[in-house]
Amino acid sequence: MLCERAVSRYAHGSTLAEKQTVQNWVADSLAEMHAARLMTLQAAWKMDQVGAAEARVEIAMIKYYGASVLYNVIDRAIQVHGAAGVSQFFPLANMYAHQRTLRIADGPDEVHKMTIARREILKHQPGFRMNPSAGS
Repeated sequence: MLCERAVSRYAHGSTLAEKQTVQNWVADSLAEMHAARLMTLQAAWKMDQVGAAEARVEIAMIKYYGASVLYNVIDRAIQVHGAAGVSQFFPLANMYAHQRTLRIADGPDEVHKMTIARREILKHQPGFRMNPSAGS
């Protein structure tokens, strides 16, 4: 929807798609979505290889990162749509409201980040030995 609006809306003598800020938003959105997809695939692969318990860091990362990406992309699309983005004429306002529940439905972002940080910090404790079957 962001790209469709960008190529169809004119402002100040050109389409929004020709504006550098909008181009940055498109690039950032694409990169973040791509990263989230790869993180999801990597977490699923690790779960298949060593089980969910050993993949908990990857699972925690995608839980908060994926929700954050969803928020960012919807927010950028709303920006490109202007006031229409928060109207009943586009589903963006509804998407924005529902994405917020995703950030708390499976636990707050801070809990996921704490899980990640604790496991990573543990690796740097004196005497820590990696379980060879667990991977990184």
